[in-house]
Amino acid sequence: VQDGLFWHLLTYCAGVGGSLLIIGSAAGVVAMGLEKINFGWYLKRISLLALSGYLAGIAVIWLEHVLIGL
Repeated sequence: VQDGLFWHLLTYCAGVGGSLLIIGSAAGVVAMGLEKINFGWYLKRISLLALSGYLAGIAVIWLEHVLIGL
């Protein structure tokens, strides 16, 4: 279906999914260099927060389609 739930979730996952790990985006790599962030530190302390935000975004997109019918 054009403009359906699948395509919205696909674009969200493609656009945001790479940023779950700090090395998954150019901005994350720059932040590692400028702020001297270790990958292990990020993985332990930030990755679960990033994952929860990512999953919350998926839930919002799903709810929009189910409740509002976008």
